[in-house]
Amino acid sequence: MKTLSPTLAVNLAEFAYESLTGKLDVPIVLAKQFLFNSKSSLNGVTGTCLEHVLNHSSGFGYIGEGRNGDIYEKEIVITFRGTAGIADTLTDLHCGMTVGPNYKAVHAGFNRTFESIKPQLSKILSKLGSRPVHCVGHSLGGAIATLAANWIKAQFKVPVKLYTFGAPRVGCNPFAIQTETNLNGIYRAVHRSDPVPMVPVWPFVHAGSEYRLSTCVSLTGAAHKMAGNAPGYINTASRYPDYKSMERGSLSNLTMTRLKYVNRHHASFNAHWADKITSALLTLLRESGKITSILAQGVVAGTLTIYDALARSLVEISKMSSKYAEDCKGVLGHILNFVGKPGVTLVDITYAKAKKILYWMLEKLNQLVIAAVKVSPYIGIS
Repeated sequence: MKTLSPTLAVNLAEFAYESLTGKLDVPIVLAKQFLFNSKSSLNGVTGTCLEHVLNHSSGFGYIGEGRNGDIYEKEIVITFRGTAGIADTLTDLHCGMTVGPNYKAVHAGFNRTFESIKPQLSKILSKLGSRPVHCVGHSLGGAIATLAANWIKAQFKVPVKLYTFGAPRVGCNPFAIQTETNLNGIYRAVHRSDPVPMVPVWPFVHAGSEYRLSTCVSLTGAAHKMAGNAPGYINTASRYPDYKSMERGSLSNLTMTRLKYVNRHHASFNAHWADKITSALLTLLRESGKITSILAQGVVAGTLTIYDALARSLVEISKMSSKYAEDCKGVLGHILNFVGKPGVTLVDITYAKAKKILYWMLEKLNQLVIAAVKVSPYIGIS
């Protein structure tokens, strides 16, 4: 199975947005290697509950076949678009989890959208036969591509590779590990300053190491755009001949990190500290054994949100030992500085305080995510 070049992958991700127009105007760079026809279009419903109740279906991407004689002959590409509706799904502080295509916990909103597309995928792929598949997407499209890649691998037992640009986190650690194990390649490209890959936050994590197309750590909504030079995913991805030449980021969900409360003032609002805080919190949850109970509560419907469960767990962890109490205090202290509240001191850890601090971080990131969706010339048209 071949690997799509960064230029080809990012152009496929951009092309997916054309499905909203109902026209099949295939760019030359893609038409030379892949065949798209009138039956190539996929339709779906965005992940918000209201959209599903109203059944607002629209074009969501395309399926293409490698042309005869080309290096991608007998291979299939599937590209999914993002959407303005993702703002509500990404910034939902009461988001839930559900069982995903590899039987692991995933974001319920993303999975609802994938489920609306899955019957079409099943029908088309069944007719095309057993061929290697490339799944591609930007923003929400990257999340859907991740779910689709897992499902296709399990359902059709064919080689599958995944390519995403500015994609959000889709599932929790068990989902990420199984995704990395099952797929034949994961190419998760990001701008370091793009806030969308940082949400939804804990306990959601990414699958696969990231490929950094831009290393600026100052968070800005403009970094989520496909086009333009601020920095623009099309612009940055096209500079690289392959993925080996890109800078690699670490897997924060596997890095062991501890933060000391006395050093909290070092933290500031940027991508570097967002990664460190996430890593420290996941380290704490793993070592204390609390992450399993949080995931279980997240999948079960009820009035308790994932972040309510997380706040309660932090209080319980802080009472397990003096070491854990210091680790909890360190994480929460760094979050306070991250969100611009260095004057708030933390003497003891209560449920109300932990919940408020977690929500401050969520809301700070969510403001940027909403801005990121609004500034995108492609996402803003749905």
